[in-house]
Amino acid sequence: MSFVWNYLRNLGDLWAGREPVRPLLFSYYVTHRCHLNCRYCCDGDGKRFREDAVPELDTAQARQLLSRLHPAGDTLDLTGGEPLVRDDLEEILAHARALGFRTVLNTKGSGLENRPEITRLTEVLVLSIDTLDPGELARVLGRPVPAAEQVLAALHYAVAKRRETGLKVVLAAVATPENLAGVFKVLQFAMDHALGFQLSPEIVGTRVHPALRGNPEYRRLVEETLRMKRTRRGVLGVPEYLAGIRDFGSFECHPLLMPVIRPDGRMYYPCLESKQAEINLLDHENYGAALAAAQRRQGRLPGCRDCCHLFCHMALSLLQAHPLSAWRELKHWNTRYEPV
Repeated sequence: MSFVWNYLRNLGDLWAGREPVRPLLFSYYVTHRCHLNCRYCCDGDGKRFREDAVPELDTAQARQLLSRLHPAGDTLDLTGGEPLVRDDLEEILAHARALGFRTVLNTKGSGLENRPEITRLTEVLVLSIDTLDPGELARVLGRPVPAAEQVLAALHYAVAKRRETGLKVVLAAVATPENLAGVFKVLQFAMDHALGFQLSPEIVGTRVHPALRGNPEYRRLVEETLRMKRTRRGVLGVPEYLAGIRDFGSFECHPLLMPVIRPDGRMYYPCLESKQAEINLLDHENYGAALAAAQRRQGRLPGCRDCCHLFCHMALSLLQAHPLSAWRELKHWNTRYEPV
């Protein structure tokens, strides 16, 4: 099913008072491994992903998994951990493209310039960049400055490859109490170079970092992001989302708009933060059958309204709930990402 078709059917369910369950995109954690130690990395349970050793599907199993997902949705986000640690990432991306998926890759990008095929197989490259200063970035990464320089080298490589490959590049920044000035500069860099930009506040467990609440510098950052969204192209997230991470208001989360799959093929139900992953997609004929099994096993969705102010679930939930804003959002995704 296409993104648009699922969106429209979900809209009908919302208007009828039913929970929307048709996926707008799948998020597949191809690995939990990572060579970095980012200070804000959190799996919703107080651990970094690299601390949660989960077996990974091999290449053939990963291909099988994607084949079972595709009939239910046409957008696939590959994430981790750090996806680039997988030597077979190109094969996974190639199979996804062959099936008809729109491919999104979430990465820090270290070593991307040594794997040029990835930029040809990825439609949207989401680079996690929180500051452009190597020293500050090294502190965020929890690694020496050369590691930060590798991340910044990947950014410049991806920008240079856009014209050749048609790659869309999005800079994803996590606002922490310590890096707000750096995120301002990332936003400006994205706008100056016609890149996409998305913003999330730092989450501790499932709650926003307490030092961001009432923080005037953080509020100025979100206000500037909102201003850029009104006047420029490329800032992602409907205005309701940006206002929500500014004011930390409650929202109705619809987690099944983005099903999350672990490296071992198990599906979190209803979301990663729940830590419930009893159903393996490879044990079922397709995604719909796996979802039905999870619903029978776990029952009704929890009523979360004041947590997880993250771009993934919050932005998608508000995109689904505000169709006019969703229509206007198209101009930010349809921008031609070329050097200025």
